[in-house]
Amino acid sequence: MTVEELALLLNTSKGAVYARLSRAGIPGAVRLGRTLRFDPRIIAQWLSAKSASAGGHL
Repeated sequence: MTVEELALLLNTSKGAVYARLSRAGIPGAVRLGRTLRFDPRIIAQWLSAKSASAGGHL
């Protein structure tokens, strides 16, 4: 999953994704050269855990 795809999924900007990543707030990031990718399975688990801990509200 690209930064753009993750930003759409999270309903945020690419800049916000990069900022959150720099604070170690997003798991599953892999750098391939100059490209950043996210493992969709890890992102799905992370969102599910965040939703559960927030009482169903992200």
